[in-house]
Amino acid sequence: MKKQNIQPVQHGVRLAMAVMVVAMTASAPAGAADGPTAPAGGHGLAAFMGSYDVNRDGVVSRDEYDTVRKQRFVAADTNRDGWLSEEEYVAEYEGRLKQQYAGREPDGRYAGSIKQAHVRFKILDTDKDGQLTVEEDIAIADKTFKQNDKNGDGKVDQADGAKP
Repeated sequence: MKKQNIQPVQHGVRLAMAVMVVAMTASAPAGAADGPTAPAGGHGLAAFMGSYDVNRDGVVSRDEYDTVRKQRFVAADTNRDGWLSEEEYVAEYEGRLKQQYAGREPDGRYAGSIKQAHVRFKILDTDKDGQLTVEEDIAIADKTFKQNDKNGDGKVDQADGAKP
């Protein structure tokens, strides 16, 4: 589905953000070759850490988190139009899920995760136009990081899982 009547200014902003995303992905955090232990993530602190702690130091900084998110967005945007279709979004997630399932056959949880990815896309696409934009992705990234940084210190680590 292609947007119609995009104002030149809006198109310029979207293009500038897409260029920024590509530029920022060029410098991955130290240790990025190791990669996350659980690239498809899940729910809870352990899943968040497994999905975003690229250098495996037990801490997810905001820069580390944003870099992973941006890399995933760019990788998912296979046709390079600056936004993700549901197909692109789910395919990128499925690629990470397959990494997590390496050596195992897909099972009921795998199928459920793919089904949930379709549901998640519909939630993230806040204006319901069938396009997950950089702006929509950044909005959910902000919310997700803040939810996981329970003590508000600007990083996510085991202290964020401690009961008050």
